[in-house]
Amino acid sequence: MGTWNPKTMSVGVKEIDTQHEQLFEQFDKFSAALGTSMAREAAGEILDYLKFYVQWHFGREEDCAFRHQCPIADTNKKAHATFIKNFGKFYDEWQTGNMTDKLAQKTHDGLVQWFVNHVMRIDMTIGEQVNAK
Repeated sequence: MGTWNPKTMSVGVKEIDTQHEQLFEQFDKFSAALGTSMAREAAGEILDYLKFYVQWHFGREEDCAFRHQCPIADTNKKAHATFIKNFGKFYDEWQTGNMTDKLAQKTHDGLVQWFVNHVMRIDMTIGEQVNAK
């Protein structure tokens, strides 16, 4: 679930597409770690990376939308804030040891689904605006 597919998910902006690919690779690694004997350690490292990288990527993407005067820039920024809030709750639960395997899988699936939908709806619009100029 959530594997990067450049044919269907590319927004047409190299910088953003490269960053999306990196994010999907990390989500895939997290998915693979769930349910294994080393899940907690492996997932912890991946989540630490995602916590940093998601915020960094969102900042770059928001800057791009602003620079190109994308009409969806504010919607994009609000969607990012929602993701960061939800991811933060998940991250905190994971860090405190309160995350069960079942809840980890459900939360992972929800985050990946959000990300796929976001790329397909909002980020595609940013790509269209950037490439229209």
